[in-house]
Amino acid sequence: MIKEQKIYHKALELIKKYETRDPFQLAEALGITVMFREDFKKLKGMYKVILRNRYIFINSNLEPEMQALVCAHELGHDLLHRVFLKSSVFQEFVLYDMKSKPEYEANIFASELLLDDDVVYSCFKEGYDVYQIATLLGVDINLLLIKVHELHKRKADLKSLGLPNSNFLK
Repeated sequence: MIKEQKIYHKALELIKKYETRDPFQLAEALGITVMFREDFKKLKGMYKVILRNRYIFINSNLEPEMQALVCAHELGHDLLHRVFLKSSVFQEFVLYDMKSKPEYEANIFASELLLDDDVVYSCFKEGYDVYQIATLLGVDINLLLIKVHELHKRKADLKSLGLPNSNFLK
């Protein structure tokens, strides 16, 4: 099973076990302390293990939707990358840093946790475009695009629902 499928199944297991997609409720259920920090300027959030205690720190100045996204992203680090964290910390200045594999995987996890496959697919079937769906669901368009990419790999032929071809400029 490829890594993206494992990430998808990890998110589904959490959702089923705790009957929620709320990253704050999931963090609490997993024994992770979430702390809101007013002293973060550009930093959106970070994940850190301190004396075997797991923490997610979130910038309290962010909008609630972005705080939820940051929390989901940091949960991804906890569940996927805890081994790396024995000697380091994951700090998020830019959530959609696709240059780093751990960041990309945490973004995939956040998209799988926060966005239901059936809801996203239904929106496309009803004729909404990605901008409209992101607005309707109250999520960042980049998160939705990650979800659409993963959904397309797993399930639906989303191109038949009006998604542009990647070679449209040729």
